[in-house]
Amino acid sequence: MDELEKEKREGLSWDYLAGVLTKQKEIGDKYKIPGWGLGAALFSFAAKAVIEELGPERGEALLKKAIEEFGRERGKRIAGIVKGLGKPLTLKNWFIYNDMYPQNTNPQPIDIVNGDYIMKTGECVLFNTTREFGLSDFSQFFCKYDDEAVFEGYNPEIKLLKDYRYQTGKDHCVFRYIIKESNK
Repeated sequence: MDELEKEKREGLSWDYLAGVLTKQKEIGDKYKIPGWGLGAALFSFAAKAVIEELGPERGEALLKKAIEEFGRERGKRIAGIVKGLGKPLTLKNWFIYNDMYPQNTNPQPIDIVNGDYIMKTGECVLFNTTREFGLSDFSQFFCKYDDEAVFEGYNPEIKLLKDYRYQTGKDHCVFRYIIKESNK
């Protein structure tokens, strides 16, 4: 009798499950979705359903509204943390106290040009995970509307210019953070 038939017939027992933890340690993260990948996949499935139900124009408008509200609230939350620590709402403090795990993106290279911080992101948990589910076309809505909204909530004086892989067709995104007045 195979294991599935055994489970169906006999149920589970501690003896039967004894090797689970050892096997989990052995395979490590091999089959795990990193960072916020599951959330990204969930978002993309929801975005797909919204677009299919409402059509491209109305669906994107609804997604935009929700994503921008989420982004602004994220920014306000980060601003509250920074202010609560008695610190100014600088770009430097946003880099320190923002809510993204560094593992979600693999920025390289990073450069400073004329006082602007420029980051090229190749590996992206959102894009990679949603691509595995065949939904990267739907994840682009999050990228398109979230980042600017975060800075609206955190400090609207910070400007962000983006070149997303969805727009350019390249294998990376480029973020240019601008705080220097003469560059805006």
